[in-house]
Amino acid sequence: MENATTNLSFDQLPRAVGELLTKVDYVISRLDKKKDADDASPHSDDDQMMTLEEACQFIGKKRSTMYSLTSERRIPYRKRGNKLYFFKKELVEWIQSGGAYDKPYTLSEQEQAEFDAHLEKMREKKRHKPAVLDKSHEVGQGEH
Repeated sequence: MENATTNLSFDQLPRAVGELLTKVDYVISRLDKKKDADDASPHSDDDQMMTLEEACQFIGKKRSTMYSLTSERRIPYRKRGNKLYFFKKELVEWIQSGGAYDKPYTLSEQEQAEFDAHLEKMREKKRHKPAVLDKSHEVGQGEH
């Protein structure tokens, strides 16, 4: 059965089927070996780290939704610099739990200090009215 386009006679059919079965068995055994090798690898697919875009595609959420979930600490994630990373295994567990994430997210001392400083700057901006508003307010009061 060297050429698949050859017309087979009825007498040649048993031999051709035998060759096909041998080749199919060979292909199946190779696929089984590959699957076993992949399963035995130390870095399984569940431990795969994903970027924000990959995680969005994996769980079917938009970027804005993912940012919201991470800022509210409702989804497991890691942050390195300004990049977000997700582990496939943790996302699968999160989905299986119905979207619940009860592991506390803790900040390092440096991250906590940066957060506190940023929060203090935001509070300072809210405490004081801009000088332009104060002057116009005074002018408005003088006319009454």
